[in-house]
Order: sequence, then C-alpha cells, then structure tokens
Amino acid sequence: MRVFLNIGKSALSRRRPRRRGQGQPVLVVPGFGTSDVATVLLRGYLDAAGFDVHTWDLGINRGPRGDVMRRLSSRVRSIARKTRQRVRIVGWSLGGLMARVIAGRIPQHVGRVVTLGSPLTADPASSHLSRIYGWFGGDSLQGRAVQTMLRDGARAPVTSIFSRNDGVVAWQACAEAAGSCRSLEVDATHLGLIVDPDILEIVSREVARAPEAAA
Repeated sequence: MRVFLNIGKSALSRRRPRRRGQGQPVLVVPGFGTSDVATVLLRGYLDAAGFDVHTWDLGINRGPRGDVMRRLSSRVRSIARKTRQRVRIVGWSLGGLMARVIAGRIPQHVGRVVTLGSPLTADPASSHLSRIYGWFGGDSLQGRAVQTMLRDGARAPVTSIFSRNDGVVAWQACAEAAGSCRSLEVDATHLGLIVDPDILEIVSREVARAPEAAA
C-alpha cells in the first residue's frame, strides 16, 4: 500500500523542483531487474532541477555479469568526454553498488555517487540479501570476483540514502558500508525511494554538492 501512496504523492505534487543544477552531467543507473523505464520520475525531477540527465542505456539491469561493468565504464567515459565534466552517478538498489564500483575504478571521470537503497556491503549475513545472490550472476558473495568488485567500490566516497522500511534491502547493508560513506536516513519503501518527491529533492541536493576529489 505504501508504494502506491509514494507514487500518488509524486503524481499529485505541484511543487517545482528547486533549481540546483547548472547543467552538470548525471547518469542514473536502474536497480536489478529494471531498466531506464523505472527511473523516469527520478530522471525527470533531476532534469527539471537543472541537471544534464543521462540514461544508462544498457537494457535491463541483470547485475555485474559478463561485460556489463566494462560497458558501464565506457558509458561514463563517453559522457565525461562529451560534456568535459566529471559525471555524477545516481544508482538505485544494485545500480548504486555498481555505480560505486565504477567510481572506484575510474575516479577521474566520476564526480559524485549517490545511492538509493543500495546494498553497499553485500553482506551475506543480511537476511534480505541472502535471497538475491543471483544478482551477482550466481557467484557467491564470498567469491573472489565479487570481493574484488567490493574492494574497488570501497575506494569511492558515496552518499547512501536508505530507509529502515525499505522492505527489500536490509538498511544496515546501505548505511554501514566500508570506506567513505555518508548515510542519510529517510522513510520510504524500496520503490518509494525513486518516486517520493521529498526524497527526490534530497537526491537533487546531494547531486548538486561539489564533486569529490579524484583519487
């Protein structure tokens, strides 16, 4: 029921987004099992707030399988070259973890990472995460490839927006990540994180913050 309230709140909101952006490039990465369609309200809000918003253009997010991370890196590099600016990345759910990994690998092209309900620790002890190992192509979260990816991600500072009422990802996995992690608690369902206008305003504010220093 709450998810429909979040969507209804977004649809009925007459508040114009505060114009925080000045054309800074922002790439939005969808969550596991979704595509750019799922982030249309989030992207529309950021666009209205003055950012140069880009879709991830890689179809359905099936996790870091095959060459997806290479293709995502290429997408970020392409936007950075085209705009001559470091890219701010907003990632929902697993998309946020993937965004942080990319930022750790190519920090010279990424200015900021903001995540929404993202399992940044990938802690297998989390009851919520234990059911979704398939996010990682069937590999164990203790596997070498996954652990290498997590180490890469820990190099990048991140603003992690999370909710104790998420219902999909355990909040501890979002708020207790290793490395430089600025955690902001809100009240929303997992889907509500990308449609609630109050939370979208927080995202806009965080995206507008000055870029992190490149490693």
